[in-house]
Amino acid sequence: MTFRALIVLSLFTGCTVGTDPDPDSKAGAGGVALVDDPSADTTVIEARVCAQGTTTMGVDVSYYQGTVDWAKAKAAGVKFAFLRVSDGTTFRDPKFVQNWANTKTAGVIRGAYQFFRPSQNVNAQADLMIAALGTYQPGDLPPVIDVEADGGLAPATVASRVRQWVDRVKTALGVEPIVYTGMYFWRDEVGGPTSFAGNPLWIAAYSSQCPNLPAPWMRWTFWQHTDSGHVNGITGNVDMNKFNGDLNALVAFAGAAVVSNPPPPPPVNGCVSQTLNREVTEGTCVQSASDQKWYSCSAGAWVGRSSSSGCAAAFGWCDSATLGRKVAPRSCVEASSDNTWYQCDGHGWVAPVDYDAQSGPAGLCSEMHQL
Repeated sequence: MTFRALIVLSLFTGCTVGTDPDPDSKAGAGGVALVDDPSADTTVIEARVCAQGTTTMGVDVSYYQGTVDWAKAKAAGVKFAFLRVSDGTTFRDPKFVQNWANTKTAGVIRGAYQFFRPSQNVNAQADLMIAALGTYQPGDLPPVIDVEADGGLAPATVASRVRQWVDRVKTALGVEPIVYTGMYFWRDEVGGPTSFAGNPLWIAAYSSQCPNLPAPWMRWTFWQHTDSGHVNGITGNVDMNKFNGDLNALVAFAGAAVVSNPPPPPPVNGCVSQTLNREVTEGTCVQSASDQKWYSCSAGAWVGRSSSSGCAAAFGWCDSATLGRKVAPRSCVEASSDNTWYQCDGHGWVAPVDYDAQSGPAGLCSEMHQL
């Protein structure tokens, strides 16, 4: 009997905007390696799950594959492709826009994935994915959260942040995201949470044998079975995947992925403030996070003004002695004076801040500044 072992490799501790932080930050690598090792873990009962019948061939790519000739790839048998959007918030894949358009033109069923960094701002990562896709189109595959890095965080924290990303993307796009992970990583580094049973599973397992699945899943939707495939139209090695079903089933899966249309926004009796991340009443003034200028809510619209004088209520930026500058409302800062986290609520500094949830009295932190 053989077992599948997950070896967690060292992850980067910092990165520069505009530089890919990890040359392996792509689905199938990016912090994990998958090997067959009979002596790796004798405490796990093998739970290999094979396809239910015919499978359909696909790939996943990033800018590492250069410019892909998708027409040639389709002619070579590629029916679907997952395309990397970004590595966290720090590196946007420079080939995503091109790949997203060209797969559609070539008739390859497309999907997008994001390498998830749980130590980074979760909402910012989710919003990057949402912005990349715009309005979700039936016929595309659901967005993917690539869960293979723990950021040095406890499993419960990683699980909570994966849930935060999944819920935010689902609410915005109206589709249930796919979870990409490896068996041992999900069990040991995410804690094996059961609440994701309703999300389609994309399992990473580099083997000729059927994949071993982590709880709570009993079935895989996609299986990444190697990172050293070769396909006409794609330069060098490429990750190869199988869909659990034939082409008709894949088309049906993409077409039926929408679980519900995003709910219409509630009637606005005032104005919705992106800075405060909520609705405010008529006459309220907010100093915008985007340009630090004051705006007042008037007749359901934002009107520019020179100051907050005469406003029914006002929410402005806060002075941070720790940072030596002002920060926008909802910003969270760890104070150098007492090492306590505080949040700017638009009037001053308030506590407590839940670091793991990235939230405080004024709601979700718009940015986090740690000592």
